[in-house]
Amino acid sequence: MLYYYINFYIKFILMSLSIIVLAAGKGSRMLSKTPKVLHEVGNYPMLFHVLDTAYSIKKSKICLVISNPLLKFKEFLKKKYKNLNFCVQNQQKGTADAVKTAIIKNKNKSSVNTLVIYGDTPLIKKRTLNNALKKFRENNLDLCVISMMPNKKENSYGKLKFSKKKLVEIIEQSELKNNNSDLDMCNSGIMIFKNKYLNENIRLVKNKNNKKEFYLTDLVKIFNKKNLSIDHYTCCYEETLGVNSMIDLALVNDEFQKEKRNYFLNKGVCMLAPDTVYFSFDTKIGSNVTIEPNVFFGPSVEIKNDVYIKSFCYMDNVKVHDFVTIGPFARIRDGVQIEKESKLGNFVEIKKSKIGKNVKLSHLSYIGDSVINENSNIGAGAITCNYDGVKKNKTIIGQDCFIGSNTSLVAPLKIKKGSIIGAGTVVNQDIPIETVVYRKSELIKKHKKK
Repeated sequence: MLYYYINFYIKFILMSLSIIVLAAGKGSRMLSKTPKVLHEVGNYPMLFHVLDTAYSIKKSKICLVISNPLLKFKEFLKKKYKNLNFCVQNQQKGTADAVKTAIIKNKNKSSVNTLVIYGDTPLIKKRTLNNALKKFRENNLDLCVISMMPNKKENSYGKLKFSKKKLVEIIEQSELKNNNSDLDMCNSGIMIFKNKYLNENIRLVKNKNNKKEFYLTDLVKIFNKKNLSIDHYTCCYEETLGVNSMIDLALVNDEFQKEKRNYFLNKGVCMLAPDTVYFSFDTKIGSNVTIEPNVFFGPSVEIKNDVYIKSFCYMDNVKVHDFVTIGPFARIRDGVQIEKESKLGNFVEIKKSKIGKNVKLSHLSYIGDSVINENSNIGAGAITCNYDGVKKNKTIIGQDCFIGSNTSLVAPLKIKKGSIIGAGTVVNQDIPIETVVYRKSELIKKHKKK
């Protein structure tokens, strides 16, 4: 039994990992008041994409290196990510300085290896990191660089330099003469180290370069001079796309959308014009779903089975059940639930409401803060007047009700089961079960003057 526990402990220590997430960059090229890493990809901050991936890697201790502007988000981050360690890099003097600051602050002696990743590289996959870690461990490496091959020969990435197929150095683009290089393999920035050698050598990194920064990549050359074991693991270029400008952010968002579209197409979702459909990071879609062109899915949208979504619809925080038809030009938001077999037609807006089974909302209606029970029909132009100038009020419509066209339902209001509201009626008091109400106005005829 003692032998078992000793082996388990040794295995745990050998697999333990410190992950340092670098998120202290100034982001000055973003020209934005929002910190760079909090800009969104698929309606989700880049930093959250990266931290979610980091937390998915088992037996890891995570340290987030931030700048002073991010300090005001610290408490929010601590609530979202339990056991997240923080380190503030007061002056942005380079990646090696950021890592050194994290080592001094958090002390990585409790783990054997360190993985360094970036808060502005949101597309990196758990699978890629685990494969690189596997190569690192199986080959008993001291340093492993995640490398990639960009689509274009001319790029701004650091270049991997080899000697007899051995990685000996990474040359930053700013250090290349005339910005040209015959080196094709590029550095993603992501690196894995044995802590023993990382801690010993990080202080040897100098800032004798054109930008006067302390580059983490200089450790490749330092490790090589000490005959330490170095290699690289090549991954898909798109996963390593970083964000330094709004142009970069648009490119990363575009890549994220391509990936999401392919994911849903491979699941059998029919999209008539996939390039025009926008998904969020957490969009869920069932089977036999058809999506027409120009549909936007905001956060927290779940679409069940056999749903048809027509063109130019906007949805966020919505749950749609089976056999529902939506649109075209429908806007549904802020906690809406739509039960089976309902129909929401053109120019319908729904907010904070529950739509029951087999409800018809076919034309030009606004429903807010409401509950509409099953088998009810809402006529064209009907609206719930849910705001009295001070607070929002609820409208509850019972099952099997018929609401005529151009009606105004003044909340708070309850219309009981089986009632009929005549067209053009303003309803400002509760309606009993199976009641017909309408407002009659006299039609005045006048002859035209000759």
